[in-house]
Amino acid sequence: MRLRLHFFEIFPIVNLVAIALVARTQAGVSMIGMIVVFTAALLPYAAFGVLVRAFIAAMRKDRAYFAIIRDWRYHVETVRLVFATGLMIVTYGWIKLTVPIVRPHLFDQQLWDLDRVLFFGFSPNVFFLELFSAPAMLRAIDISYAAIFGISLALALAYFFSHPSRRVRIAFANGNAAMWITGAWLYMLLPSVGPAYRFPDLWFPYAAALQKTQILQAVLMKNYLNVHRWSQGIQIQEPIRIVYGIAAFPSLHVAFQTYVFLWLRRLWTWGEVLFGFFVVAIFLGSLVTGWHYVIDGLAGILLAWACYAATWRASQMKRWFSLSSRA
Repeated sequence: MRLRLHFFEIFPIVNLVAIALVARTQAGVSMIGMIVVFTAALLPYAAFGVLVRAFIAAMRKDRAYFAIIRDWRYHVETVRLVFATGLMIVTYGWIKLTVPIVRPHLFDQQLWDLDRVLFFGFSPNVFFLELFSAPAMLRAIDISYAAIFGISLALALAYFFSHPSRRVRIAFANGNAAMWITGAWLYMLLPSVGPAYRFPDLWFPYAAALQKTQILQAVLMKNYLNVHRWSQGIQIQEPIRIVYGIAAFPSLHVAFQTYVFLWLRRLWTWGEVLFGFFVVAIFLGSLVTGWHYVIDGLAGILLAWACYAATWRASQMKRWFSLSSRA
């Protein structure tokens, strides 16, 4: 089998080199070790997806999927997908982590003002925070926001890592890599930390109901400040976490839900409905919790659509594939 590197493998490597040249620092993070850690963490998603699909195929007495997973080349490609996704996470995380070193000036005030222009003079963060200000509602959003993102990530990766169609798997991975890494460079282009950090007084009165969110925001800010201290040669007591970067524009949480939703419109009706709900829940939740401005979510949706459209066109998928397809 002739080895041919795909876009989803090449793009993270190119950008890893690019951020190394731009940032001139690893921010105290071991890159190789992180790639290994993320690859190992992602492999169970692929295994779970294959097991679920195999179970469904057995229930339907459909042998097509078993023929696919008996081919060793399918599993080699799966490992490549998983490894490249781990590499993409590290590349994305490194770019995001070094934003305050490379571009310390923040544009939060401008994003806040733009939101008010779009919302006819009102802040959408304030509007939705007050609209859902009942303690029970805020607690539900507080608990569900991170849970929904974690569940959506697991479902999407398991679904596409285990998909029987080679073309679908590669096309999804290409667009996903393009979306996350392009989004990371947009963090660098327009640095911002988000309304909860820039305008914290608005959220302090709701600390009891948004306890989980504000604890996590404090953890991320501590890591953010440690990056600053480390870059200035000040000794830090805790290791810097590559997944604890802070950046608001665009919202890649919203972008990811949207990207998966667009794919599932063609592949799985129930998945389309579920991720349609996830898009709305994450978008509104990001405003209520103060992670993002409205413009962040809108930019995330546009980025997701652009990556989806470009991937679909580049992969020349004129039709969509059934469970048994290998095309």
